[in-house]
Amino acid sequence: MNDFDNFHNRTPKRLIFISFVLALLLDLMPFGTSAVFWLPEFTALVLLYWTINRPQSIGITAAFITGLLIDIGTAGLLGQHALAYMLMIFTVKKYQRQITLHSYDWQAVAVFFALCGSQFALLIIRLVYHHNLPASAWLGFIAPFVGAFLWPLLNKLMLVVLNFRRLRR
Repeated sequence: MNDFDNFHNRTPKRLIFISFVLALLLDLMPFGTSAVFWLPEFTALVLLYWTINRPQSIGITAAFITGLLIDIGTAGLLGQHALAYMLMIFTVKKYQRQITLHSYDWQAVAVFFALCGSQFALLIIRLVYHHNLPASAWLGFIAPFVGAFLWPLLNKLMLVVLNFRRLRR
């Protein structure tokens, strides 16, 4: 076990819970209709962060629960985000070791594909449920680009929070 693994293993579950609460609040905050398409799913980004950096604490169950909370909060079809998040986290957990070996730039590429997979799953679910696709359905694929660009910033922010907590002791 190296210092990086040891550093993330000492992360308290309370901090993980707080990060999910903040991400859920950001996702459920009402924004204008023009901003909806380019805003990433912050809950998905936090799920990906903890799945990549602390896979023993976050898994399919956390993805299911947070997906259900997003579905309830957005009054959407119950289970669509839960299924999309579970597929996303399953795939990322499978390649977690390879993802952590790379820099934040290459991790952002993996995050982009994971977020695109989640959006694609949501698109398929909506197609099956509504039997048609609205013209704006493809605009949902702008958000994974923004999420991938925010990935290095999220990593730096979480490391600052973790280091600040460690220095306070």
